[in-house]
Amino acid sequence: MQARRLLDQSRAIFDNPQLPFADTAAQDGWRTGFASGAVWMRSVMGYVRNETIPPVKADYNKLGIFKYGLASVCALASGTFFVLLGWWPLLPLGVLVFYLVEAQMVFLFPLALDGLPVRTSRIWMQQAGGTLYVTWVVVQLAAVMLFGGFAGNGFVRSWALGCIAIVLWYEELRDAQNRIT
Repeated sequence: MQARRLLDQSRAIFDNPQLPFADTAAQDGWRTGFASGAVWMRSVMGYVRNETIPPVKADYNKLGIFKYGLASVCALASGTFFVLLGWWPLLPLGVLVFYLVEAQMVFLFPLALDGLPVRTSRIWMQQAGGTLYVTWVVVQLAAVMLFGGFAGNGFVRSWALGCIAIVLWYEELRDAQNRIT
């Protein structure tokens, strides 16, 4: 129930009227694509850590295009493979391929916000439980992010809850790593 716990904690943060996250997500979270989303996530990280996170120079739009572009290309390639072989019933597995690839980079933005290299994303994913476990959690978070608006929970809010959940998960891993070292 990792996803449920993370989403419950995310709701407590996002829905707190004393915190700015709902207002800033609606106003600024989309203006410059992944870059403005990263700035918003940095403010969430700062809140969770109770400290100011200094800006890190990174091309967040390129990171987002790389992450979601690679996952999309892999999903389309698998779908094309299934179609060419006439395995039409397996076509929906392309969605699973997308999330299997996306899970490898689930912590890409928080890592970039901390100035850590992209290549460490897979290491963090392994520390979070490995490909299958992380994919399972990511699929649950993605369901809320993509379909929560249709359930009357607000599209921006639903997307933001998933982003906060990733930040919270990252911070838990970061705290555990800091206790070990």
